[in-house]
Amino acid sequence: MADIRGTFEQGGAALGRVHARSNNRKALAYWLGFLKGILASEKVESAEFAPLHVEAENFLKLLHDPDAYELIEDLRIWKDEPNEIYDIIENIVAMRSRDFVIDGEKDEINELYGFCAGIACDNRITAEEVAKLLGRLDTYPRIQGDKRVANLRNAARRSIADGRVTPEESDDICTWITHLVGDSASDTGMATFGNVGVIEGALEDHNEVFFDGQMFVLTGKFTLGPRKAVQGMISDRGGEFKSTVCRNTHYLCVATEASRDWKHSHEGLKIIRAMELRDEGKGPHLVHEGTLARALGR
Repeated sequence: MADIRGTFEQGGAALGRVHARSNNRKALAYWLGFLKGILASEKVESAEFAPLHVEAENFLKLLHDPDAYELIEDLRIWKDEPNEIYDIIENIVAMRSRDFVIDGEKDEINELYGFCAGIACDNRITAEEVAKLLGRLDTYPRIQGDKRVANLRNAARRSIADGRVTPEESDDICTWITHLVGDSASDTGMATFGNVGVIEGALEDHNEVFFDGQMFVLTGKFTLGPRKAVQGMISDRGGEFKSTVCRNTHYLCVATEASRDWKHSHEGLKIIRAMELRDEGKGPHLVHEGTLARALGR
């Protein structure tokens, strides 16, 4: 048992395989969600071709996926035939959904993030997309306490009240999707990939971050260095750390760089748990990596 623990602590091959399986599952859930988001309007818009191509290329690089490769080729061949692309995507989703069954909160959240990025990738939200978005938001109970989700749901409900979505309402929904999944099409015109959502209420003043006797949780891949190195910097200043967010967590620090293996660095359950605790008046401070870096450099 000690040898196994040592191997894991040293980042050995076994740990690498565990991480690879987890990262692959995250990627598959997000990719399926993204494709379902593309299908949500029941047609493929011309403005969706470019971001769809970007996501397919990124997924191909990540997992060497043959479906992503074929989709890239099909986008080139059928560049003027959106109906053909719709049918191709529909077939991919049907086949992959048989092999990959959503199982548990992490899968649900990653698929939801992908779906949101998919419907927003052309920077336009249709009434059909809003209806399917609301259906999904109401399906996942764990995310209901996330204020970004609540704001997104409220914007979607307001937009659909009269049965039509105005350009202003579409922009509003895209803005809240950006808050949830990061730098999406509302900023770049391309699909989300490797970005971190906006975390409301995060500490901006590094002087408000204290170390001695404080409990830290880290999430994401840090540009400051490997996570163990960042933990060491915190320990040198008297801080402690755990792997999960709980009531005695003082700071949840969120990395700014996407993971090398999992490029969709959406924060998932740790942020959601932190926000739940904050709503109860017991939650940790949220700290972006830049603020942490300045605090460590004091």
